[in-house]
Amino acid sequence: MAVGEKCQAPLTKISTRDGNFDIFIEGPAARAAIVAAAAMMNHQLLDAARVQTSLAAGYRIWASYTDSSRRTISVDHITIQAKGQRELRSVASREERLTLGTAPSHGIIEAVRVRFPEFTFSHLPEQDFYVILHTSAGVQRYLVTQSDRTRLMGVCNAAR
Repeated sequence: MAVGEKCQAPLTKISTRDGNFDIFIEGPAARAAIVAAAAMMNHQLLDAARVQTSLAAGYRIWASYTDSSRRTISVDHITIQAKGQRELRSVASREERLTLGTAPSHGIIEAVRVRFPEFTFSHLPEQDFYVILHTSAGVQRYLVTQSDRTRLMGVCNAAR
């Protein structure tokens, strides 16, 4: 909660210079931090029930267009794969818009707040792995390292 109140979250963001998308990976701790950041940015009390819900098992992965991407490319689905292992498919997908109760979480950066579509995985490989975007223009692969998974990311529009 303290990390979220500082407008940060253990949210993994993967970018490439020539990719059309930034990739975001959110686990339970990141979801809880984002709920705390949204409450703080919207001057609302932290809702314990929302925090409990955010701590549910599973990892959410979504792709957000980069500033220079071709917006005509769409993401059909996302898989993950560690070296030497089979490709893992998501257990669920959904179109998500982060809200705080009934109010939009406008204080949270757009790429974190709007997730079209978002894919849920029951677990992530322990070692480095690829997030594989299956798009209307073909397959794009993004490497996720252990180092990537330990960074904090700023999630609020306003600097804190």
